Amino acid sequence: MKKYSADKIDWFLTEEGLKGVVEQFSHPENNKRHYEVYNYQGGKIFIKSFLERGFTGRIRHYFAPRGKTEFLIGSKLASFDILTPKVFGYGIGKNHSCVAEEYIEGQSLLDAMKKTTERRNILTGLAGLLRELQLKGVRHNDLHLDNVLIHGDRLYLIDLHKTKIKKDFNDADEVSNFTHALGIIYDDILESDRNFLFAQYHCGPAMRRKIEQEIARLKKNWIINKKKRAFKNTSMLRASGDYVYMKGAEAKANGEFIAFLKKDKKVRVERFSDHIRKTYQKQGRLKMAWENHVVLAYLKSAAAPQAFFVKLPILSSNGYIAMEDLGDRGVELDRFLDGKYDNMDLSERKRFTEGFARFLQTLFRQRITHRDMKGCNIFALHDGGFVFLDVEDFVFQEIGEEALTRMLTQLNTTVPKRISSRDRMRFFLKLTVSLNIDKKRLFKNIVSESKKSDIVYEGVGGLKREQW
Repeated sequence: MKKYSADKIDWFLTEEGLKGVVEQFSHPENNKRHYEVYNYQGGKIFIKSFLERGFTGRIRHYFAPRGKTEFLIGSKLASFDILTPKVFGYGIGKNHSCVAEEYIEGQSLLDAMKKTTERRNILTGLAGLLRELQLKGVRHNDLHLDNVLIHGDRLYLIDLHKTKIKKDFNDADEVSNFTHALGIIYDDILESDRNFLFAQYHCGPAMRRKIEQEIARLKKNWIINKKKRAFKNTSMLRASGDYVYMKGAEAKANGEFIAFLKKDKKVRVERFSDHIRKTYQKQGRLKMAWENHVVLAYLKSAAAPQAFFVKLPILSSNGYIAMEDLGDRGVELDRFLDGKYDNMDLSERKRFTEGFARFLQTLFRQRITHRDMKGCNIFALHDGGFVFLDVEDFVFQEIGEEALTRMLTQLNTTVPKRISSRDRMRFFLKLTVSLNIDKKRLFKNIVSESKKSDIVYEGVGGLKREQW
């Protein structure tokens, strides 16, 4: 390698022709991570810089600059025949370092997974990559699927500065690679896809249990961290005085008051010309609702109305959340069924019940549940979709038999009695088909619990009470 200095950076390059490229590279002093792409000999060069801050960053920069580390790891992995972008050199400055490498024209594995439901080829490739890392003792330490690129039918590993090559690769290393890779997608893929991936990897039951337990732990910690930062400036939020805005919604929800929709001991709900305002009597429920809105926003889930901002309580003034108004897009589930069910033919009923089951299945896969699944807390949209209301009652955890019994009993006793047994059973079977649960026992418990109370729901003409 040859040393070359340019703009306060000492570059160490494998090819002299790269001098003209690195001379063009800018490294903004305030950017924690900076990227630029250049044409080079019929291809492209990708340069990435790392800015170090604070005492820990300075120590790391002195002993192991991240740009140099990524260059060395990339060179080593290439010698193992693990596909990574070819590395051409690295640069070291006063408080930042850089790496120059081949630019791969591809898409991330995460994007590829999102764009197709035919995932078997992708999962086969991912299983092969994970197996290769395990066999060659490579622990990536940041193996989320944005750090794996697909180019043609080949997978390239990128972002290598945290990677460790280990002589003694143990179960913890294997679990780390697997959980980082699966953490983002695991709740979104079908159980059949999960089974296929583990089979392709030749993963035994004991290792699978370890991996799934670690995924659950990481997901729980992720949600806790998002909630902790729900009232601070983040990539998603902007805090300003007594307000915290979803970024991009700062100018929304300024309309005029139109009407009161609901008022009780817990909340006051009002309609404005361009939003719904929900004022909470207790600060704890306001905090819980906003935290849940933030988690749903990070998950990119449309399970609830979109929130615009939260107004924090001050002295005698209660806090409120401003959110989108769904009023002209649908109606509460109990009122929808009371007004529409009798006029629906068999195919319409089947489409409706199966659509509602799929909606809940999607939430369950994402570890999203609701503690108060009454018919009045579910909004049936005219386009066939569904949305939950009362966001403070969302819970982010895997669904269990006890919680599912409670949820389905609530639903069963808050929709009209005349919903046929056939439609109720179709919904139940569709919902539980992929759940690892004793379905006969679950069904028996729901029937038993439902018979302990009357049916109470809000119909077209007002509150209705019926007996089984």
